Amino acid sequence: MVGVPPDLPSDPPHDAPDDLKAVWHLVLQWGKSDDVDRGALTEIASDEDLTNLLEVVDPLFPSINSYLDVTGDAQRAVPNGDLVQAAMEARFELDRRRSSP
Repeated sequence: MVGVPPDLPSDPPHDAPDDLKAVWHLVLQWGKSDDVDRGALTEIASDEDLTNLLEVVDPLFPSINSYLDVTGDAQRAVPNGDLVQAAMEARFELDRRRSSP
């Protein structure tokens, strides 16, 4: 795991839905706000790690979007959006790997 950003607390926001609290460890691991950091993490991850990320995060998209909407994209909620970005990049990376000779 790339280091946890210093501005992210180790515990999820108090007002996060339970399903998002349960995956806060993934936010800490994958939800990097910096595109370059997130991309580097995705590039070095195994296919299995990327697939697992997608399997967990894809079903949470509606909950994450709702949480971001309810909080007005508050700073405490935005790392969940970064997790969505990581999942989307994981999908692109897996597709790239599968289409490469």
